[in-house]
Amino acid sequence: MRSALAVAAFLLTCASPLAADLASKPPVPPLPSVGPSFSFTGYGWASAIDGRGSTLPPLPAADLDLSFGDILKNMNGALMGSAEMRMGNWSFLADAMFSQVTPGGSLPGPYFSSAEVRTRTLTLQSGVLYRLHSDETFDLDVGAGLRFWNLDNELKISPGSLNREIDYSHSENWLDPVVAARMTARLSGPWSVTVAGDIGGFDIGSKLTWQAVGTVNYQWNQNWEFRTGYRALYVDYRKDDFLYDTTMHGPILAATYRF
Repeated sequence: MRSALAVAAFLLTCASPLAADLASKPPVPPLPSVGPSFSFTGYGWASAIDGRGSTLPPLPAADLDLSFGDILKNMNGALMGSAEMRMGNWSFLADAMFSQVTPGGSLPGPYFSSAEVRTRTLTLQSGVLYRLHSDETFDLDVGAGLRFWNLDNELKISPGSLNREIDYSHSENWLDPVVAARMTARLSGPWSVTVAGDIGGFDIGSKLTWQAVGTVNYQWNQNWEFRTGYRALYVDYRKDDFLYDTTMHGPILAATYRF
């Protein structure tokens, strides 16, 4: 009898700290529901342009070979940015890019004094991506979207002895469907790399358009990420005498805020 009481007392002594420890731990809160996340990116693209264009028909087509320095000399302004909303495996993206350049110069001869060409370029893109794969090494998304182009050009020739000004403008806009993919590979620490691209046109808008972007990314904190890399964007659009067969390409620098 005494041994039974001793065993019971021993078990109670051992169980008391465990019971107290369990009672002292707060209950685990329920997992919060997963809602959408958002990111906004501002970027600068030091783009050169190569190709061939006739954006003021009936003027003949001309070869284009302009460095970013050439473009910067005549640039009036530019605005670039993108946004993304993610819900589960789905991402909804938007990108906007606007620029205006106004090259000009003096004309030989007495009839006209100078000429100036104002070129405005607007590109708007939207898309939907679906995450096919995600693990601790990399993420892979595929999807489709639309890219809208607007080119607005104006030629002004100032009068000389002829005392007559010429003002001629022409604009074109079109919409390209594209299919797209994006992969982000995680490196050590806060570093990662992203490769993305799309291809489309398919003679619906342009004959062909494609885009390729590669960046090295640094995650500064939970909200901010900085990126640097290279971007190329090609389009071949033809309509009557209008021709825009060009590749824009150059380094890119971006900052992304997520919340």
